[in-house]
Amino acid sequence: MSEDEIAELCVRGLRAVGAAQPAARFLTRSVLDAERAGNRAVGLAHVFDYLDADHDGRIVAGVVPQVTRPAPACVIADARDGLAQEAFEAAADELFTATRENGMAALWIRGSYTCGELGYYPRRAAERGFTALACANSPALMSLGGSGGAVLGTNPMAYAVPRPDGPPVVIDQASSQTAYVNVRRHAQAGEPIPDGWAVGPDGAATTDASAALAGALLPFGGHRGGNVALLVELLATLGGGSFSLDAAPFDRGNEPPGIGVFLLCLDSGVLPGTPGRAAAHLDRLRTDHGVCLPALERGVATAELEVDAELIRRLRAVALRAESRPRPPRR
Repeated sequence: MSEDEIAELCVRGLRAVGAAQPAARFLTRSVLDAERAGNRAVGLAHVFDYLDADHDGRIVAGVVPQVTRPAPACVIADARDGLAQEAFEAAADELFTATRENGMAALWIRGSYTCGELGYYPRRAAERGFTALACANSPALMSLGGSGGAVLGTNPMAYAVPRPDGPPVVIDQASSQTAYVNVRRHAQAGEPIPDGWAVGPDGAATTDASAALAGALLPFGGHRGGNVALLVELLATLGGGSFSLDAAPFDRGNEPPGIGVFLLCLDSGVLPGTPGRAAAHLDRLRTDHGVCLPALERGVATAELEVDAELIRRLRAVALRAESRPRPPRR
């Protein structure tokens, strides 16, 4: 399908459950970016989490993010229980201006629904020529240091490197062994999960996806991955976002999770060498040393995407019926 057709369906569905036009547009862009990058767990399939959250009140519709700049290289965007993507758009110009003025600058988004594809944020910065690193937390889904239950989110980390003659190189990964939505997909399909992904409610390792949803995910690389996940959480919440233990679930209830996102932008143009030096090195790793990085293989974006037909059918159905669906009162 053409991206325009998919985008129209997404916006119609989001608008039908109460999302404001700017929020629906920004979210749709991020979802299509994720789909195009092959990160489909937080691509088109993730739209339905946003639809349900908007309908049930986990996302507060119609709020305007508040942006402040408490220091020359520090920008804070309060999403006010709305979308992280909309808060980013509200703060982007201020962040990029601060980066050019100082050589580097940081943005904290606080009080938002989950971030979606985290790579979206550093990718947008890299499209402006900046090297960028992002961290985000989520409601508690992962064990840490042998804890009996979930105390950290899947806490992704992503970074992007601009390329003068092509799309940015974007690396985006969770701190957990896998993303929560992957476990949920296995449970819905009645399929087992690989060993090492999660523990059940009794704290024992499990390959039962349903038991994993009642238990906790595991960090990648054992305690070392857990240390990375904790660092991600501390960075993401410095601006006032909820710690994972305090964040409401993103997929049930009517309370917004209010998590945090951290984005660091670096203006490589002020550093020794040329802005394309890092990109050239990444290309050398691939061509001269056989390094396989899927992020290096992304081609130029096309006007069409290959998408799951069942997801399109569901999205069309939502767009047609959502306007008549009863909604709980807003807080």
